[in-house]
Amino acid sequence: MNMKPSQQRGLTLIELMVALVISLLILAGLFTVYKSNQHANRLNEGLTRTQENGRFAVDFLGRDIRQAGFPASDANVQKYLFLGSLNDVAVANNPYPSDVLALRHGTTGLLTADCAGNTPGNVDTANSLPNTSLNIYDIRDTGRLNNRGKPIFALFCNGAELVEGIQNMQVLYGVDTDFTRDYIANQYVTASAVPDLDGDQKPDWFRVVSLRIALLASSVDERASAPSPRTFDLLGTTLGPYTDKEIRRVYTTTILIRNNMAPTP
Repeated sequence: MNMKPSQQRGLTLIELMVALVISLLILAGLFTVYKSNQHANRLNEGLTRTQENGRFAVDFLGRDIRQAGFPASDANVQKYLFLGSLNDVAVANNPYPSDVLALRHGTTGLLTADCAGNTPGNVDTANSLPNTSLNIYDIRDTGRLNNRGKPIFALFCNGAELVEGIQNMQVLYGVDTDFTRDYIANQYVTASAVPDLDGDQKPDWFRVVSLRIALLASSVDERASAPSPRTFDLLGTTLGPYTDKEIRRVYTTTILIRNNMAPTP
């Protein structure tokens, strides 16, 4: 019987090493693609979270501001519409001060609910407005921490958290300074700079016809690959740069005051 020699041969050491190198290169490429996709997903998640926070906060404030003073049958509501708003109030654990916005709603015999849905809400008896709800918006530390142990800030109304990830709010008040009012803002000023044009030694809040609001929204968790060197301009107030890796965006809107009228004598 004739025996044919086997045609099967093993790999040489060189061939094995080449195969291992090629495999490692393929695995390295796959790992790079995986890490890139993972980073892109984190970045997209952070951007989406930032947009949601900013847009919801702007929408909520816009709806409340447009309804402020409603219904407009009592001019005293307009007289005290924004009284209590403050500039540059310190926020715990936040290096940048933020503005406080106070809005009043309602009139005698017809009271609107406050931002928490409560009636009568924050009753203002000091200014002889017992049937007026008061909404006070500010930025506070929620007491929670993000994925890197940093404080989470939020927009609050009457002490209740509305939208997390809002780190700063700046407000300017559009004032109609014309002698014959045309309800068009001639200038935008801070709350402390609302002018006294009628000489009664009090700011003429009834001349405020619009509001300009800027919010700094963040992703809450750190999602960027490195800290951003950029600064953020909120209506003339410069914030940053920040040393963390949160994603931030500025949202600005101008809102017309619908229910505005001159105060009663």
